[in-house]
Amino acid sequence: MMNQKYFGCLFLVSLLCNMHGPPINAMESLTVEQAVKTALEGNPDLLAARQELEVARGREVNARLFNRFNPTVNGQVWNRNNPGSGNVTDSQVLLSQEVEIAGQRGLRREAATRIVARVDAQVKDRERLITGQVKRAFFQALTLKMRLGLRKEIETLNRRIRDASQARFKAGVAPIMESNLAEIRYGQSRKETFVAEASFQNALLDLRRLLGWEPDRSIELGGKLRNSPKAVPLPELLQRAQAQRPDLISAKREVARVEAAMSLTRRLIVPNPTFQGFYQTETEGPGGASKMLGGGIRIPLPLFDRKQGELVTQGGELNRGRHQVVAVTRNIEREVETAYQAYEAARQSVEVFEVEVLDRIEENFRFIEIAYREGKIGLLQLIVVQDDLITAQLSYVDSLGQFRTAETNLAQAVGGQP
Repeated sequence: MMNQKYFGCLFLVSLLCNMHGPPINAMESLTVEQAVKTALEGNPDLLAARQELEVARGREVNARLFNRFNPTVNGQVWNRNNPGSGNVTDSQVLLSQEVEIAGQRGLRREAATRIVARVDAQVKDRERLITGQVKRAFFQALTLKMRLGLRKEIETLNRRIRDASQARFKAGVAPIMESNLAEIRYGQSRKETFVAEASFQNALLDLRRLLGWEPDRSIELGGKLRNSPKAVPLPELLQRAQAQRPDLISAKREVARVEAAMSLTRRLIVPNPTFQGFYQTETEGPGGASKMLGGGIRIPLPLFDRKQGELVTQGGELNRGRHQVVAVTRNIEREVETAYQAYEAARQSVEVFEVEVLDRIEENFRFIEIAYREGKIGLLQLIVVQDDLITAQLSYVDSLGQFRTAETNLAQAVGGQP
């Protein structure tokens, strides 16, 4: 005859312990906060994206140079035939320097600064997406870990039911069909444990990839799947998303960059002068030479190329950027509203389980244990009720995982914590 340790609150106690208790190996545990921090420091895709920021900063360094044109030095030496003295050597040194005028340097610096600001927002948006990916992978793995724990408890329980059924058959108080059914039940639960283990290990592989870790590096998930669901107002979320979403900030900064580029292009229509200076020597006769020192200025005339093509191109970029701001804004509104609806549904689902279901699961486990022990129900009835209770517990675990995923999606849509 089975005793209380076969049933009791076996599943529910195990579930709650996994949710609230400390990890088995605290020294190697990885919380979701630590996972996000690790990914932001070591995810290879993110590290590659950050190099775009270094490229933009390099261009900004060039824009801040005192003069982007280097001076040019040209030297010449030649021989000529002088009727009075024969072959003589003359020389000339020419120095020229192009100079930016009309505030071009300041506008160039402003345009480069706005490029850096735009790329910085793009990197932050990439960090937002990576953070969401890591959290979803972490909570998926944690959910599968809890499901694996429940499957192991189910396997242990079914093994004990099998042993008890075999003992009842040998004692002549139960038919062979009951013993066979218990054996089949145990084998099925073992198979489901293997499947749950494989799913959990695959989830850990995905998490390791996002963290930038080796595929065989050990991970012990820490923290808890359950937290305190809270209602959040949609209008406030929409307002926060429009203020802090980095992809919208990047779109707006792209408009500012094009505006600065257009200002610079208009200023570049004003030609830069090139100042020149030269020193020349000419041999005039035996023992005599003349020396000349002078200078000049060269100014190109903007008669044909007045940056018409560049301005048309930049005008198209400006209009495209403004339309992109509107498009990103609308996408953000849709993402936040969709994520909000999913969050509310998941939150209410968890609340229903915790208020109306969990206590009844615990109570029903006690009832079926007493009924089976007293012979009021047979194994078939026990299995039917047990399946319903197990399904309810697994559904609760799934609801917790779905809530944390919905919470992550809402945070990603808002651009921060919901």
